[in-house]
Amino acid sequence: MKILTAFSLITLLTAFATGDKPPVKDYFQVPGPLAFNNEAFRLSWSAHPSATYYKQEYLPAGQTTNKYNSMVMLEVATGNFVLADVVKQKTNELDNRKRTDPTTNYAVIKNPTTGDHLIDFVVSQGTGAASIVEYNVYRYITLKETSGAKGVLLVGFSKRAYGNAGTAFLEQIKKDRPGYITAMANYKVPEVKL
Repeated sequence: MKILTAFSLITLLTAFATGDKPPVKDYFQVPGPLAFNNEAFRLSWSAHPSATYYKQEYLPAGQTTNKYNSMVMLEVATGNFVLADVVKQKTNELDNRKRTDPTTNYAVIKNPTTGDHLIDFVVSQGTGAASIVEYNVYRYITLKETSGAKGVLLVGFSKRAYGNAGTAFLEQIKKDRPGYITAMANYKVPEVKL
């Protein structure tokens, strides 16, 4: 056991010293890259912080999670959920955020045919050159996983602007928003396997 631990530590330290990043785990077994709105997104980060929650982020080439312009994300929460309750939890979060972030705004759309819910929203943080303005459209879907797992699948698209580009970004989002909502509503959701 001590040899295995020492070997793991040496491997980890070598990766940091050489700048190598450990491979990102594809928890959902989704072949990539994903395509959204005529842009390709590759798996760039993933996490499985609890027994019931998984998250994967996909970015275009050359972008990083810390400073991206556009991102696609897949999230799964397993368990017995009612989609309307999950959506209400998100809108409550956004309503609370409005108290300190006047940019926050959202709309909820329910697809009567599929039962999916969409939330598109804008949030911001910081001021001046350190500010970030973010637009998101999230689609909440009842999980249909082949192993029989129940839960909620979130497919999300996010766009960001930094610093003084925020005002022009918000003006552009007003024009692009209907297209993003339509693209998300019609998005062919990849099959998720846990």
